[in-house]
Amino acid sequence: MADITIKVLAPADSYDLVTLDEMKIMLGISPSATTDDPQLETWITQYSDVIATMCNRVFAKEKVEETWRGDLPPYDTQNGRIFLTHYPVADADVELVSANGTVIDPVSYEIENRTGKLQLFSSWSEPLRITYSGGYDLPEETPPALKQALAIMVGAARMQAAQQLTSGIRSISHRESRVQFFDVNAAMAKMGGSGPIGMAGDTVNALLYKYMRIYV
Repeated sequence: MADITIKVLAPADSYDLVTLDEMKIMLGISPSATTDDPQLETWITQYSDVIATMCNRVFAKEKVEETWRGDLPPYDTQNGRIFLTHYPVADADVELVSANGTVIDPVSYEIENRTGKLQLFSSWSEPLRITYSGGYDLPEETPPALKQALAIMVGAARMQAAQQLTSGIRSISHRESRVQFFDVNAAMAKMGGSGPIGMAGDTVNALLYKYMRIYV
C-alpha cells in the first residue's frame, strides 16, 4: 500500500452535513421551536464527525497537497491509477500534478470526477505530488444518503435522551387524575438495545457503505 502524506492548505468553513433547519424538517420539529436548537446543533456536528470517521474520509471540500510514495511501477500501481483522498474532484480543481519534482502535463493524466481517480498515461517516479481541491461544498452538496444517516443518528440520540429523562417513571397521579407515560425504555429495548443507534445501525451502515474509503 502506498504511503500518503496530506497537507491541508485551505480547510473547509464547516464540516456539518446538514443545517439546523434541515435537521428539524427531517425530525418533524417545527422551525419555530427553538428550545432544543443548541442540543441539535451539537448533535449535528458530533454525528457528522462520526459519519466521516466511519467512512474514513473528509467530506467537506478542502484544498490539499497530497504526496504519494511507494508501490511504484512496475509494482502494484493499478496501471498508473491512484485514488485521491478528497473527492469528488472537478477537473478545474486540480492545480498541479508533479512526479519527482517534474510537473506533469495535464494531457498525460485524467481525473474521474466522482471517485477522485487519477489515471496517469505516462511513466512516473516518486514522489507523486498533487495539489487540488476536493470534496463536497457542505451542507449544500451533501448527498441525501449521508443526510438520512445523520438524521437517524440524531433521532436515536433524542430518543435516548428521552429515555434517560423518563427512566423509572411510568405514571403520575394527582387526586383523581392520572397520567400514564409511554414506556420509552421498552421501545428502545425492542430496537436492539439502549445505545444511541440500536437496530437502526444496520440502516446507517447500508446508507454509508458506498461512501466509505477502504484502503487495500
